[in-house]
Amino acid sequence: MLIHAAALAFSLSGCAIFTETYGIQEVDNWAEKNEPLAESGKMKWSEFYSQYLEKVSATPVISQSPVVERLGIMVTASLFYERGRIGKAGFDSVQGIVRKYQTIDDPAANLLARAALVRALDESAGSKPDR
Repeated sequence: MLIHAAALAFSLSGCAIFTETYGIQEVDNWAEKNEPLAESGKMKWSEFYSQYLEKVSATPVISQSPVVERLGIMVTASLFYERGRIGKAGFDSVQGIVRKYQTIDDPAANLLARAALVRALDESAGSKPDR
């Protein structure tokens, strides 16, 4: 009886791991397929990052990770970029940090991305005449 219980527990945990891995892979596949659309201008960056954030948030294994916050930063950066509040160089800087650290589950990467966004906003504000 104990052997059957252990076998059942092992098989259930195997199913959970498979489900989590499949969920992550599904999100990665979606991003891989849709990022070129944003790069080519066929999809707005804010739309790409908003949908990406939605998909990551719905994936239990990564929904509580720093990746969610990082994507939120990119939603903000892309909206600022599309509305002219930051320039392309500033957006590229934030995006470059996010891409560099995308596989690292480290809140420090989010600090770097936020700092780059603040720098981009400061630079953009400094280059505009006072109203």
